[in-house]
Amino acid sequence: MKPTAPLVLAAALLAAACGPSGGREAAPAETLVIGLAADLSSWNPYLAGDAHDEEILALVYPSLAVEQPDYQLHPPTFAPSLAASWEHSEDGLSLTFHLREDAVWSDGVPVSAEDLVFSWQVQSSEELGWAWGDITDAITRVEAVDARTVRYEFNRRYPYQLMDVNDGPIVPAHAWRGIPLEQWQDTDWLPRVLAAGPYRPAGHTPQQEIVLEANPGAAAGHGPRIPRLVFRIVPSSTNLVNQLLAGSVHLAGGVAPADAARLQAAAGIDLTVFADRSYTHVCWNLARPPFDDPRLRRALAMAVDREALIEVVYDGFALLSLGPVLSSMWAFNGALEPVPFEPAAAARLLAEAGWQDRDGDGVLDRDGAPLAFELLAPAESDTRQDVVLMIERDLARIGVTVTPRFVEWGALQARMDAGDFDAFVNRWVEPTQIDLAGIWHSVLPGEPSFNYGRYANPEVDRLLAEVDAAPDFAAQKPLLDRIQELIVADQPYLFLVENTRLVAHSSRLRGADINAASIFFNIREWELAP
Repeated sequence: MKPTAPLVLAAALLAAACGPSGGREAAPAETLVIGLAADLSSWNPYLAGDAHDEEILALVYPSLAVEQPDYQLHPPTFAPSLAASWEHSEDGLSLTFHLREDAVWSDGVPVSAEDLVFSWQVQSSEELGWAWGDITDAITRVEAVDARTVRYEFNRRYPYQLMDVNDGPIVPAHAWRGIPLEQWQDTDWLPRVLAAGPYRPAGHTPQQEIVLEANPGAAAGHGPRIPRLVFRIVPSSTNLVNQLLAGSVHLAGGVAPADAARLQAAAGIDLTVFADRSYTHVCWNLARPPFDDPRLRRALAMAVDREALIEVVYDGFALLSLGPVLSSMWAFNGALEPVPFEPAAAARLLAEAGWQDRDGDGVLDRDGAPLAFELLAPAESDTRQDVVLMIERDLARIGVTVTPRFVEWGALQARMDAGDFDAFVNRWVEPTQIDLAGIWHSVLPGEPSFNYGRYANPEVDRLLAEVDAAPDFAAQKPLLDRIQELIVADQPYLFLVENTRLVAHSSRLRGADINAASIFFNIREWELAP
């Protein structure tokens, strides 16, 4: 799965702030109502902003294959979808797909190899500048062998070829080719949407609801059993839970841990809990003293009681985060040890770095300056604000002054991009493709980077290049293990918790295999009992 995760910090993924939400009329019995914290940002998958957008649009646009939820044990595998089959060339430099004969767009035009060629041209175009366009870097050519056969050619052999091809959205060439790419940002896309997934758009009232209906021409064998989906925008988590309990919402894909006990105790509600592909952390600004000192960074990590954080803020629904790869991933280095909670040892380490309370005011100082910093968090996230307040409490106990600052997401993103921060609490959603370069490679002049803290380790850079050149996963694993060891030793992040995802749904929903690959993983099989 492409790196939406590491790169997605949008407010729709946050524990949303409370907002108004009035009563709703009951939906027809054949309609499944799904609660969302935020509206869809675009109907064009190349302009959509976050993982929630992708979950919805994946119901509309086809994919060549379906990624399976088996990435905990080994690199993820894939099952056929739009592509009935595929094969690699002997030299590993090309990948050929054979499309299903029954796949058609919702206007009746067959899905063809030309759609794949056009979609690759869009993905790799500089005019559009698709956020994940780097997944096309190794693809040198896409050829329509015939109407139902398409061949991708690569400049090198590497293990993520199938994933990179599959992660590129497929859009209808015959309907969209005539719209210049430089006009895409300003185009109204809803009237232009053609579906080849299980659902197609049937209406959209901004900031209120999105309506999808079963697509009669859906590829992959058959249409869904539930004929109509309504995504209801409910910014308030309290209102969302109330609507779940009242039965006016049937499913919520991101329930707050604080609401878990209430939902578990309610009749007619099922709660599915699984390891989310995300971790919450504090990003230090290594370009700004005193955070350029690894002793200080480690001391601050040792002074934060993360076990208490899990119990108080996450109601127990989280795990300790150990490093830059989730413990639920096949590539996780199982030899990593957690940073211990040892405030006394943290104070000694700070003293070794020159930080002492010389004036007796309870705050550590060095060269006449107090050890004090500003810790940012998005104003839209109650959870991250609570994290900040607990860190403030813990660090105060060893003489470190933390000033909490909660700012609107757009303003926070601007400060992150500019390097205008001491530290901030963030959450990365990690892709199933283990690609650490975007965050951990040193920042290159003129190159986009998500390395907001300006971490730089030449050995990590060298190993990342070796990972990129590795021909298979077996060759990558020891390199990834070493990279994790180096990053954890440097502590450029205070790794806090690995998050869990809580999905609540009505007991009337039958046949749903809700998992970490997608809550809509087998949505064609879902049924809503009377």
